[in-house]
Amino acid sequence: MTGQMTEDQSLLKDAAERYLRDSYDFNWRRERIADGVYSDPGQWQAFAEMGWLALPIPEEFGGLGLGTREMAILAELCGRFLVTEPLIDALTSTTAILTVGEQRETLLPQVAEGTLVPIAAIDEAHGGSRLNPTTTLTQTDGGWQLRGSKHWISAGASATHLIVLAQSAEGLAWVLLPVEAEGLECERFATHDGRGGASCHFDLAIETSQVIAIGDKAAAALENYRELAMMLSSAETLGASQAALDTTVDYTKQRVQFGQPLASFQALQHRMSNMLIQTELTRSLIYAACHAADNGHTDHARLARAAKVKAATVGRTVSQEAIQLHGGIATTDEYIVGHFFKRITALESWVCSRGEALQEFMALARQ
Repeated sequence: MTGQMTEDQSLLKDAAERYLRDSYDFNWRRERIADGVYSDPGQWQAFAEMGWLALPIPEEFGGLGLGTREMAILAELCGRFLVTEPLIDALTSTTAILTVGEQRETLLPQVAEGTLVPIAAIDEAHGGSRLNPTTTLTQTDGGWQLRGSKHWISAGASATHLIVLAQSAEGLAWVLLPVEAEGLECERFATHDGRGGASCHFDLAIETSQVIAIGDKAAAALENYRELAMMLSSAETLGASQAALDTTVDYTKQRVQFGQPLASFQALQHRMSNMLIQTELTRSLIYAACHAADNGHTDHARLARAAKVKAATVGRTVSQEAIQLHGGIATTDEYIVGHFFKRITALESWVCSRGEALQEFMALARQ
């Protein structure tokens, strides 16, 4: 039952798929990335006009008030069409962090309009810093001082604002910084999956209005952010895996060896059948996780982590099988299959790695 879409969800999927098929050409994507353009402003504005950026925003703030399942539908299509714009990054940051701040009445409409692109910055150079950051937020006579560094910010080069996770005297804190803020120094770089990352150093004074959440509220926002990131990264991995499988099936039908199509060989049919089975099992688990999250089920945390582990495992297996079944052509930049593998690999460690999710799942299972 959780795998069935409502009429509105089907309409969302059909409209988004039609747009991306018509407007997101793979060769155009390659040319744009080669020119160092990782996020096209025109595409982002189109996402805003179609309501994608407003999906999780409550209606009273100019949004659509939809849930995890609808965001997962878009995430899956992002994986299928290799969208480089930071859609799941912005949706996750908006849903889990910006909606809990007192500034949401001002900030959320800007996100929906596409003028504010929030990207969370949580990673630091030392292990374990995601949950215990060394970046500090200190209260001063005139406000606050933010000091520290964040590394490997996925899609950081596409952000208009960073939401920085820091440690304060009251516990964790989330701070909103415009990327052009004085005292913010960022190094931007290309990532292997076609995006633009960033590593940033902070030593600047900020106003109280820039502190989105602090203490218990910030800690709860971090947990919600991680859990939603697990589900949306799993959905995008699913989309890339399905596309890699579909591309492989089409290729084996056309590629002739020993006088007949590769798809006619039973051994290859068995391999592709197993790819399909594992992909469908992953889809069912992701649907279940989204359903649990949207309906407040007690096992939502466990299912989110199970979905992350399953999607990362299956995504790597399916994309590697796709490369093998294509042969040497799959390793070229001009062919799409290798790009699915690159994106799946990047998603495996985004926000919460497969290994972290597995450890947390086992801990929850013992409770």
